Amino acid sequence: MDETAFPPSPFDRLIATEWVPSEPGRAVARIAMRDELRQPMGILHGGVMASLVESVCSMATAKEVFSENRVAMGQNISVNFLRPVSSGGIEVRAEAVHRGRMTWVWRADVLDSDGRTCAVAQMTIAVREAPDGVDLEELARAAASPQEEPGR
Repeated sequence: MDETAFPPSPFDRLIATEWVPSEPGRAVARIAMRDELRQPMGILHGGVMASLVESVCSMATAKEVFSENRVAMGQNISVNFLRPVSSGGIEVRAEAVHRGRMTWVWRADVLDSDGRTCAVAQMTIAVREAPDGVDLEELARAAASPQEEPGR
């Protein structure tokens, strides 16, 4: 499936993920700081950093295994927070260090707007056959179509 046809997840829409084109085995995405993403001390919530790492690695793996009728999902994540982020935003740069049949492992750096490393992460992605009867192409088309917001 080509880059433009692969739909973003609803969660990535929620946190306003900006996907940066990258080569196979690498993935880059950014988000801007918003008040809704802060923890009580005013800094970017660590869960937001971890969630962006998971999104980046899952989406990059899914794009590479989709044509084989396989799906990708987060299996394990470890994030070490090194520096708080209080303004600007973050960028996650991830690289696949293992691309197995059933498991992919990614190493990711979370950088602030000044290019300083704020967190380092390792993400394991499970890769499985799509469930019997599931048409991945149809799911992708449905996910890419405009969704009506609840209550409208």
